[in-house]
Amino acid sequence: MYLSIYISLSLNTTLIDFFEELSYKFVMTEKIVIIGGGQASISCASHLRTNSFDAEIFLICEESFYPYQRPPLSKKFLTGNFLEERLLLKKTDYYKTNDIQVIFSIAEEINREKKEIYLQSGEKIIYTKLVIATGSRAKKAPLSAADNFSNVAYLRNLNDAKSLKNLLRPGKKILIVGGGYLGLEVASVCSLAGMDTIVVEGADRILKRVAGEPTATYLKQVFSMKGVKIIENETVKKINSSDNRVTNVELFSGKTIDLDFLFVATGGLPEVALAKKANLQIENGIVVNERLETNDSSIYAAGDCASFYHKGELLRLESVGNAIDQGQTVALNIIGNKTAFRAKPWFWTEQFDKKLQIAGLCNGFTEIVTRQVKDKVSFWYFKNELLIAVDAFNDPQSYMIAKRLIEENKSPKKEIVRDINFEIRDALNTK
Repeated sequence: MYLSIYISLSLNTTLIDFFEELSYKFVMTEKIVIIGGGQASISCASHLRTNSFDAEIFLICEESFYPYQRPPLSKKFLTGNFLEERLLLKKTDYYKTNDIQVIFSIAEEINREKKEIYLQSGEKIIYTKLVIATGSRAKKAPLSAADNFSNVAYLRNLNDAKSLKNLLRPGKKILIVGGGYLGLEVASVCSLAGMDTIVVEGADRILKRVAGEPTATYLKQVFSMKGVKIIENETVKKINSSDNRVTNVELFSGKTIDLDFLFVATGGLPEVALAKKANLQIENGIVVNERLETNDSSIYAAGDCASFYHKGELLRLESVGNAIDQGQTVALNIIGNKTAFRAKPWFWTEQFDKKLQIAGLCNGFTEIVTRQVKDKVSFWYFKNELLIAVDAFNDPQSYMIAKRLIEENKSPKKEIVRDINFEIRDALNTK
């Protein structure tokens, strides 16, 4: 009797478990696959779960690290003031707790017809919705010949940062090719580490593509006072080497620069190889519509690899804020909340004791208004009477106020900005 009751209960329990599992699989029909291990990826995944979206979520990370922050890699991480574990965007137990499956492998191919992804590991993953957040890679040409030398470094990921960190040696000479944010950030770290630091920039000024002239002039003065030499309007013609090391470079002007280390920071290119192979539309990135859908409605793109329309212009933004916002927008659209992405361009960088915060894009400005209160300096860019951007050094208040005004499409009176006797918060009273 007892045996029959036990068998009956066991069978019932087994059947209950079976049907519960079947029901679970039936309900969990959505399979969301996110390719990438950066800010856009984790923003998308976390917002799916925050909104209680009941789906299977797969996160494919090319590197052997859980998703981590990139900005500190060229700043505090190099100085040793930012430990590796602090780079993680989420604690490792977050993924198990929120039922997010992390796969450390490389996605090699997307089969759009079958909605399958083939990994380098040999795995095959089926998706209902796919998010490509593959970021960007270092632009190496025309210096790709330097790749195989032991004293040459780039910086796009954690392994790059570790390699560069090992090259920092007081008293050594480093040549940095590229005068954008990344090149200047590394230059400031190297200078503070006691290195003889030289920056070569191909354009007629540093920060040519990313900031206005007054910001570039201000920073150039800062670097000059710190002993960093900046050579503008000059490019590398030839690399000379010995014993698997670059010994010097020849510039097009004929000048030769001896060096101990070479750091290449000539910009980034969107990582689109996977998308291109899948015949997705590519134009300076993976082209997306206002909902961040590609030309395949079941595939989205977000972050540094995505190219989107902003005020009628096809644009690609490499910034943390953009990656976070796009990841969230993708999540909302996957859920079914039809949401249009509206770009809010903002950036920040740290160089020596200067923190630069930028809101908006200064393209097309007609007038620049400068505001300076002691060591707080900000440059306000107007297109006629419309405020379109601000560059603020050590001035978070001006930055936050300007950012709010730009997002609300409001413009302060220029005299309020210019006259330091006015409180800058009075600009918020703009109608």
